[in-house]
Amino acid sequence: MGIAAQDTSFRSKHAAIFFPYPMYKEKWRSSIGFTMMTTPEDITEEVRLRIPAGDYHLLRKINNHFVLDSRLFFQVLQNHLSTGIHYVKPINKNIYFSTGNDIGFWFGFLKLSGFNSKALGWLDYPNMSIGYKTRRNLLIALKAQVSVNLYYQAANGAVKYSSSQNYYNGETFTLSLEQPFYNKKHLTLAFSAINNKFYWQTWALFYKTNRKIFYPQVTVGFIL
Repeated sequence: MGIAAQDTSFRSKHAAIFFPYPMYKEKWRSSIGFTMMTTPEDITEEVRLRIPAGDYHLLRKINNHFVLDSRLFFQVLQNHLSTGIHYVKPINKNIYFSTGNDIGFWFGFLKLSGFNSKALGWLDYPNMSIGYKTRRNLLIALKAQVSVNLYYQAANGAVKYSSSQNYYNGETFTLSLEQPFYNKKHLTLAFSAINNKFYWQTWALFYKTNRKIFYPQVTVGFIL
């Protein structure tokens, strides 16, 4: 109680999306931006595809310790929506912690000459974050997330395939930096190391491999 009571003034100077900070005074917080992911050479061979996606992130306060965290990646032809409840707790005036679980749904479609493909799936994302608030208004957070495949369905013309087999898909580690930017707005810059057997943005290239593949990703966002 003492830590929370002393810490409520933090909100007036800092707005954050990734940083695991309780939403004491606000009910909603959101950000808009984009992500940029590069496909590995062992998937596309000599061609390196840099795949951008729009990124909308929305937080809804439940109480001083629980937040509803929802996120939408949109690329028109393929999209991903996740939502989950996160528990947030200050450890001291500089260090913060959160843990939670998100359920994700993705879908994609691709229609070309002689090629009519579509797919969808469900994923589970248990996660935890730790954040450090510096004296220079910089918020640093490290998030560890695992991915579990729950369901996959694909169709190419009349050929259809589906699987409800659950399997451990891999891990993602994200380092995020958030700080004041301009006119009381805040900027988010995040670097993600995605190490998965299957990543939803590459569904049109292949289903999954028996080994994990590394996908680097950069996120830029403006907190609204």
